[in-house]
Amino acid sequence: MVHSMGHRNPQGLGWDDAGRLYSSELGDNTWDEVNLIEPGENHGWPVCEGECGNAEFVDPLVTWPTSEASPSGLAVHDGHLHVAALRGQQLWQVPLTGDGSVGEPAALFQGEHGRLRTPVSAPDGTLWGTTSNRDGNGTPGPDDDQVLRVTR
Repeated sequence: MVHSMGHRNPQGLGWDDAGRLYSSELGDNTWDEVNLIEPGENHGWPVCEGECGNAEFVDPLVTWPTSEASPSGLAVHDGHLHVAALRGQQLWQVPLTGDGSVGEPAALFQGEHGRLRTPVSAPDGTLWGTTSNRDGNGTPGPDDDQVLRVTR
């Protein structure tokens, strides 16, 4: 059974408290995305990268230039989507509204830890993530790679 289609390269999935499914997706050359996955819908790839404005496809909730994101994971935590960014070297915090839409994204850890990967909401209510600087694509420091507890 196909739940939805038109996804380029999903990197993270997360469900909010209302059971809505979100996906962070790596774009091709221009736009990375966060999508609210809608059953039976087409999210546009390969016809659209980013917003398409075509009624045949569901536009993403959030887009970033690939230089600001290159998402590597997604967690729903404390009323926000948290999207780790490899190329963008930040953690995007995207407020969720009650209806499944989103508010204005804020960048956390911008340039502080290098490439970020895999945000996870822990059972104790904390948010964790990892760095990914020793994979041949980053610039590792002497203490890389790291597990980070997000306190912002």
